[in-house]
Amino acid sequence: MLWGQAVSQKLPRNFFRAAVDSKLVDRICRSAPCPFRRDEPLALRTTFRIGGSAALFAEPCSAADLLKLYHIVRTEQVSYFHLGLGSNILISDDGFNGIVIKSGGELNRIEQSKTILTAGPGARLLDLTASAALCGLSGIEALSGIPGSVGGGLYMNAGAYGMEISDTLIELDILTRDNRIETLCRDDIHFGYRSAPELQDAIVLESRYRLTVGDRASVFREMRRVWKLRRAKQPLEYPSAGSVFKRPPNDFAGRLIEAVGGKGLTIGGAMVSLKHAGFIVNMGNAKASDVCALVKEIRRRVYEKFHVLLEPEIKTVGFNGDPFEIAI
Repeated sequence: MLWGQAVSQKLPRNFFRAAVDSKLVDRICRSAPCPFRRDEPLALRTTFRIGGSAALFAEPCSAADLLKLYHIVRTEQVSYFHLGLGSNILISDDGFNGIVIKSGGELNRIEQSKTILTAGPGARLLDLTASAALCGLSGIEALSGIPGSVGGGLYMNAGAYGMEISDTLIELDILTRDNRIETLCRDDIHFGYRSAPELQDAIVLESRYRLTVGDRASVFREMRRVWKLRRAKQPLEYPSAGSVFKRPPNDFAGRLIEAVGGKGLTIGGAMVSLKHAGFIVNMGNAKASDVCALVKEIRRRVYEKFHVLLEPEIKTVGFNGDPFEIAI
């Protein structure tokens, strides 16, 4: 997942690659609290297995390092984004001409106190649900199997089977756009379907969830049921970014796509899944340009037949403009 996206002033294209020895880049690398890697490949850091390289890549392992790093990149006004576990995003074939930040170390922790779970932004949703089950806590079983981080899940209000991550949220600590730390209660955020407006320019530092005491065996049984549903309905055997489109009002994107002959449609190495038309899968050699062309073709067909403009759910990184835009 991509989360806490707060891309500041855009740099000229290829700025970092053309000037990797510039005073600015050297200054950033010297002052950073953690090492930077240059020209870091990103494809294998995404569930789509698609995309170019990041000009600079950093992995802070503590909240203090994360805060200092964000202060630096915002002060220097360089483009950046925070990478979770790489689901729900499509990275350009040209990569990202800025700084990619990924949480590590203690930022991936999960702690339990009675019925409350506390999670760092880089923790996996899978680990959050498993921790709840091991503690005999119920309330987030339907989130099991979502391939993303807790921070990314909050950023898009991830959910499945009638449950959303915001349902059990008590509060969270964030770093604001102007580098202030704030604690927001669940009601301070206008969570919607795959949206959390107040978090779009924020960085999640920690979040807390109130669950209910349950029977451990029953919790694990429900998690297994959810996993079976996912395996039966979703093309987990191929790399993908998850659901490509948000659910349109009173309908399903998969149904509309199938109705316009989209299932199995292929461009380059990208294909609309034969198992679930709401997914685009990487058949082995797909490029971001293949996915973009396929998304636009699907949107065009659905709009021409049903006058419904499907809204993409996956986020795009490193493109100039909206790569999914179509003329209507």
